[in-house]
Amino acid sequence: MANNADEKRLKILETAKRRFAHYGMAKTTMAEIAKDLSFSKALLYYYFPDKNSLYAAVLEHVIGECQMNVIQSIEKAGSVIEGINKVLEIGMEFKKRYFYLLEYTILMRKELPEELENLIIESFESQRKAVEMVFSRGVETEEIRTNNVEETARIFIFGTLGMRMSVLKDFKNDFIPDKSEFDEILSMQKKLAEIFVAGLKV
Repeated sequence: MANNADEKRLKILETAKRRFAHYGMAKTTMAEIAKDLSFSKALLYYYFPDKNSLYAAVLEHVIGECQMNVIQSIEKAGSVIEGINKVLEIGMEFKKRYFYLLEYTILMRKELPEELENLIIESFESQRKAVEMVFSRGVETEEIRTNNVEETARIFIFGTLGMRMSVLKDFKNDFIPDKSEFDEILSMQKKLAEIFVAGLKV
């Protein structure tokens, strides 16, 4: 029974993920998700009492997918810069693919429920930990040198966050990049990574 419930929950998450990613949170209804699933609304509400709880679960689900892809990719990386670039590429692909899913958390960030706020913080920390993992491996192989890997990873991540400010075409849009700007942001992040890692070389 538990397995069946888990399968249904996963099916709901995957279906809702497609809806949210295509139409966004605001333009998606629970009725539409139930229809996509051929579920009754009552069954959908049994698993998720409201749209916010479903959205939070979907966001957690896709963040988990992204984290898994990052870990698998950096484990195969042959150098620090290759590992860092993988973190940046997968993170940017995640933002592009789920732009309309993430848009809600950006636009509503001042009014986000605590559950969603914690998810965003957790997502940031997972990216920092991935960079820290790459730097730690670089220190172990004596490719780079740093006295504080955690602090170095945090400084790097904060540096990459600033890249979006330099390419925004519409400063009235509350500093939210549009989809066409993502590639330019990624390019600048990679240039920063190249300079940053060069400065850590032994």
